[in-house]
Amino acid sequence: MRISTKSIQMQWLTTITQQQSRVARLQQQVGTGQRINSAIDDPVGAAQITRFEQALARLDTYARNADAAERRLNLQEIALGEVDDVLNRVRELVVQAGGAAAVAPGSRDAIADEVSELLTGLVDTANSQDGEGRFLFAGNRVETEPFPTLGSVPVYAGDQGVRFQRIGDDRLIQESNSGDEVFQLIRNGNGVFSVSADAGNTGSMNQTTATVIDLSAWVPGDYTIEFTAPNRYDIVNSSGVPLRVDASYSPGALIAFNGALISFEGEPAAGDEFQINASRNQSVFATVQRLVNTLRLDISDPAQRAQFQSQLNSGLQDIDQSLANINGVRSDLGARLNVIDRQRSVNEEVAFQIETSLSGVQDLDFAQAISELELRLTSLEAAQRSFAETRRNSLFNFI
Repeated sequence: MRISTKSIQMQWLTTITQQQSRVARLQQQVGTGQRINSAIDDPVGAAQITRFEQALARLDTYARNADAAERRLNLQEIALGEVDDVLNRVRELVVQAGGAAAVAPGSRDAIADEVSELLTGLVDTANSQDGEGRFLFAGNRVETEPFPTLGSVPVYAGDQGVRFQRIGDDRLIQESNSGDEVFQLIRNGNGVFSVSADAGNTGSMNQTTATVIDLSAWVPGDYTIEFTAPNRYDIVNSSGVPLRVDASYSPGALIAFNGALISFEGEPAAGDEFQINASRNQSVFATVQRLVNTLRLDISDPAQRAQFQSQLNSGLQDIDQSLANINGVRSDLGARLNVIDRQRSVNEEVAFQIETSLSGVQDLDFAQAISELELRLTSLEAAQRSFAETRRNSLFNFI
């Protein structure tokens, strides 16, 4: 069998081309610092890299979501901190006005004016935005002002929806609370029932405290305490069925029934009534506005002063309920912020593990690569010299 000179040269060319390809790939790896620059370098490794990069991109999205949720939650916390300050100031002013006999009408008017201004600020805070034009307490209707005023009454225009951000593969975080939940769905009175003096009362008696000492004994419903004489009273339910008939009463005594305990001060007149109603939802704005109205009442006679004091005491209970609701929401916000911090730490740890695995698959061993590159360059140079010598030779040179 004869082997032609052309065949030998083609074999040399193939060998040199392969060597050049290996050298080029090594040079690219050294230049990029990556062992795999295309799927052809390592198909299995390339698939692993794709999965790792997708996981890191997902974690990056979670990080941005966590930052967005944290920013909105912090803004809500700041807003509710302002609400807490306002309500505590209102409470302080109401207590100050409670010494009705000692507070001149002009002073009470000044207190009412300040409480009215505080109410305006309260509405403004409830309409807070996040710096991007989105309202904090509008539910899912983030572009709608949640509490526009209809006349002088704030009316909720948002919805009951809440917004969530995904901050982990299995973790959603609530980034908002509806204004309805924060400012409106607040039980008045003590949260179980409220007490109010009948507008037609003529005695000097007003209620001071109302508590539930045995919730299991409380029967939800509406009741009336009717004083048949200054020292006698009946209790009837909303259907007129008596729970207590011709009970004795002395000034300062406590009235207890169905697990409820109510205290009074002053003396009632025959025919005076006090309504005990199951607690109902009452907005914080309505609570403060009612206090403004109460502070402007005429209290020139004992019956008016008793009515004034009863309304102030009821208003204080309503303020306490509003404060409890606001602080409950703030506590929940703090818990969610803690969840974000914990999830961020988990995500960072997962990202570190993925980056370590990615580095193990993708990163180049420089010492080994450079050593191999030098060897390949030497082999390529030798092959090129040999090919040059072989190309000049011919069988005719030996004839």
